Amino acid sequence: MSIVVKVHLMDRALSFKVEENTTMEKLRLDIINKILLLEDGCFALFEKRDEWERCLDSEERPYELQQQWEKEKEKKKDAPEPKFIFKKKIFLRDEDREMKDPVAKELLYAQALHCIIDAEYPTTQEEAVTLAGLQVQVLYGEHNANTHIPGFFNNTIKNFIPKTMLGNKPTKEWEQLIFKQHRLNARKTEEDAKTEYLDIVRQFEFYGTTFYPPCKTISKSKNLPAKVTIGVNVEGILLLKPKEKELISSHPFTEICSWASSPSTFSFEWGAQHEPARFTFETKQGAIITSCVQTYIDILVQMLKTDSDDDDDNNSNSTE
Repeated sequence: MSIVVKVHLMDRALSFKVEENTTMEKLRLDIINKILLLEDGCFALFEKRDEWERCLDSEERPYELQQQWEKEKEKKKDAPEPKFIFKKKIFLRDEDREMKDPVAKELLYAQALHCIIDAEYPTTQEEAVTLAGLQVQVLYGEHNANTHIPGFFNNTIKNFIPKTMLGNKPTKEWEQLIFKQHRLNARKTEEDAKTEYLDIVRQFEFYGTTFYPPCKTISKSKNLPAKVTIGVNVEGILLLKPKEKELISSHPFTEICSWASSPSTFSFEWGAQHEPARFTFETKQGAIITSCVQTYIDILVQMLKTDSDDDDDNNSNSTE
């Protein structure tokens, strides 16, 4: 028996037929082949539910998950519908190979755009307007005084300005700022504008960080507020103030001694191994956070091993 599942990319959706025994890895490969993605190593399938999402294991079966969703929908008809999302999972320091793959670059751009508009990455007004001007260049090309007139963004301004910043000014003022910036992008091609957009976003402090819903601090620490947002990236674990995403503390993987989760908590120990400090948080995302941390640790260990093997090979060649 087979069913059709819809997979959402950041800018469109695709449909795929899956059998009962089709695995997530098989579906991932079908997506990669369909969109002609070459640099696919850091991309994965996610299950999106309400405010949270989890990376799907390669051996899970989309058929079974879709059936589970349909049963849940019968019980909770008003609940938001879960969906499959295909996007970049792992953000390493070097994205040059992905930037040279046109399909990967397009996926990176769409995901970066989503993160900016959804305010996952904090931005200043100047940065937001600069990015909006580039986005307009990508979508509409050169500034046209006959087309880009007052009222142009009346129904779409929310697609160009971060949602947390949108209410700071009336649409008319945002429009004026965006048009002014758009004029500065004269003679930039669509690809030039996308590249510049990505170059700016990739310099952001939190670029590539996966953020989880705000959670309650259980640890007795004077340095932590009652609620924090946990972020994980290639460098380590970040703790931030939820509303403004202001950094409270960062904990590199080199300083983290251990991490663990339960159905209702996530915790990690950091500092000196003989007397580490421990932070514990109340969250239903514990297993998902732990999985993300473990993924980065495994990749970093493999990178260190590869570097060590390369050094051994170089030393061996130099002595021959």
